[in-house]
Amino acid sequence: MAGAAVAAFAVLTSAPLAANATVSAAAEPTAQTVASTVDGVALRVAPTAATTIAPEAPVTLEVEVVNATTEPIPAGTLRLVRSDDTIDDPAEIDTWLTQASGPDGADAIDGTIVAEIDSATLAPGAVDVVSVTLPPETVDDIDDSPVLGFGAELLVDGALVATSAEVFANSALPVASPTALAITYPLTVPASSTGRLSADDLATWTSPFGLLSRQLDAVAGRSVTVAIDPRIIASIRALGSSAPATAVAWLERLAGIPNEIFPLAYADADVAAQAQLGIPALLAPTGFSDVLDAANFAAPTEGDDTATEGDDAGGDGGATASPTPTPTAPAPDALPTTEELLAWPYTRTDIAWPADDTIATGDLAYLGAAGLTTSILSPGNVAPGSQWANAASTVDGASAVVADSRLTAPLREATSALSDTEWRAAVGQLSAELALIDAADVRPTALLATIARGTGTQSERLEATLDELAANPWATSASFTDVVGAPPVSRTLIDEPETQQRIANVERIIRTGENITAFATVLEDPTILSDPTRRDALALLDVAWIADRTAWDAAVGEWLVAQRRTLGAVSVVPSSPINVVSSETGVPTTILNALPYPVTVVVDVAPSNGRLIVEDQATVTIAPESRTTTTVPVAAGIGSGSVTLTVSLTSVDGVPIGSPVSIPANVQADWEGLGAAIIGIIVVVFFGVGVWRNIRRLRRKRAEAAANGEAVEPAAAAEVESGAETDAATSTGPDVVDADPAIEEQSAETDEPRAERRDD
Repeated sequence: MAGAAVAAFAVLTSAPLAANATVSAAAEPTAQTVASTVDGVALRVAPTAATTIAPEAPVTLEVEVVNATTEPIPAGTLRLVRSDDTIDDPAEIDTWLTQASGPDGADAIDGTIVAEIDSATLAPGAVDVVSVTLPPETVDDIDDSPVLGFGAELLVDGALVATSAEVFANSALPVASPTALAITYPLTVPASSTGRLSADDLATWTSPFGLLSRQLDAVAGRSVTVAIDPRIIASIRALGSSAPATAVAWLERLAGIPNEIFPLAYADADVAAQAQLGIPALLAPTGFSDVLDAANFAAPTEGDDTATEGDDAGGDGGATASPTPTPTAPAPDALPTTEELLAWPYTRTDIAWPADDTIATGDLAYLGAAGLTTSILSPGNVAPGSQWANAASTVDGASAVVADSRLTAPLREATSALSDTEWRAAVGQLSAELALIDAADVRPTALLATIARGTGTQSERLEATLDELAANPWATSASFTDVVGAPPVSRTLIDEPETQQRIANVERIIRTGENITAFATVLEDPTILSDPTRRDALALLDVAWIADRTAWDAAVGEWLVAQRRTLGAVSVVPSSPINVVSSETGVPTTILNALPYPVTVVVDVAPSNGRLIVEDQATVTIAPESRTTTTVPVAAGIGSGSVTLTVSLTSVDGVPIGSPVSIPANVQADWEGLGAAIIGIIVVVFFGVGVWRNIRRLRRKRAEAAANGEAVEPAAAAEVESGAETDAATSTGPDVVDADPAIEEQSAETDEPRAERRDD
């Protein structure tokens, strides 16, 4: 029966839990939540009150057993094991540590058994800690090893259930020269889709035990370089006098810390993804004018001190009114600019810190062109090189500092430890790695270790870890400037582009943001819409989202849907068919504005054929959350029939707004007006031809008279002109022809004697 129980339990522990409790992203797990956040059975071994081991004294260890399954662990045996041989090489540490149980089950640890103790039945979700004290002679044969290995095995009815292997530095050995170590810490807030932190969140996070307060408490004055999200600073400043008092005090504390500090991208946006998309420039906030309240930036002035006397309820005397500060109206330029909200006396501003293992070939050159000339790279993004090489590196032709993998891993484990035993085991491994460097022949100038982003880091553990490192004899503090300035080593980049799905989503976010910026030109002040959109887009690019892909996909989807609603908020309302029966008319068009701001658009109508002629566009302003009908003037062309009118909107800057709408129209041509125009043209042509004929005849006669040397008498000229007028008046149409030239000549000869007789 017992054997069957053990077999069933072994099967259970080899598979993940069916369900785990959910931990809030903003909360820091405690020891009580460990059973809901760890799968299977876990063992950890560490000294009871230290992080190193002194072989000359009794060795007191504690073994922590965690049951994160849904079944109880039967009573069994805990077996303590130590390493048989000296550990003085990184490969030997790796060999010892890899004996710990993993997803594929547990194997017996290859070492010397130094103790066996009984373990009690452990309920589901329970944690048990067992202490064991070993005599000094337990490690006599390896007391000259710089690193000592200890492990634990849990057996139930003789079956191995779980194992653990840890390493600790030998504190009895002298220290030759401590290693210069710099640490960088990201001071950020939990991932969200909001590009500006609210006053309520800031009040909570900057309260005495709030997230930001605990982070600042952990790093202030300690040997750690702070990389801060500028969103925190700008969000507090943008509130002006309405900012929570705790947030203002927190910002003042931040300004007073002696730590080196540099900015992350706004909202810790993913710079690697932007580089891989090759956008023209890294995204940054475009402004905060939409959230700046002039009343919060008015300079208060003291009112006149006036005393008013009056009786109180009991009629005992008067009271003096306290002067009330009166805010003065700010000058037009009193509101802080974007640059002023983001400004901070950073130690340096040329550092890029992309997410772990996200840099691809060419990304560092892109970041360098953007002014971020030095990048912090995770150890997995470069090929392994010589052991304990300087952090300063030349990678893919660019300057970089590479975090040391052997120091960063235990450092991150220590700062996220859920129990004291787990923390001491992680710090013990960190000290063991530093002790190996001290014993090595080749020594680095300066190394770098980084704290992980996200909410896994425990502020209390971070503070304790930094204090432990400050007292560690194998390490000495180095500044980030020391690390960057050390002689660089050449390293080979491992191409680690982000997933195609993530890049595609990032591209959608950026493209949608650009569309909103263009669409915002319908507003008198486009920044009311474009500025918050840019900030929220940056928040969605926060690298903290990478650890929770499902939540990020959901947040991106919701944001994209909201932006599509915004882009469709100004539109043409579809209309029923219209009839055009006169030469001059207009096309009535109804425009909907669902935005909470007034918008101005240009309405354009394009006919499908020449039966209608659009004479002009119409510019109209629509009140917030309303609709307006305007008329676009059109004129009927020639012919009757159907016309499809395509109505479209643009901003005054020519940006297309919404989708065009087609409206059918039936045109009845204005034939009466057309006929009158034709008759008028015929009459004008008829009279014009008659006048032209008579003028031509008169000119010919004058030319003939001039050729014969004779002058035309005024009376004769008048007669000729009178005859021309008569001819024009009696002409019957275009078929009239000129008189015969011979007759005209005879008439001229007859007229000449008459003139002579009058002279006589």
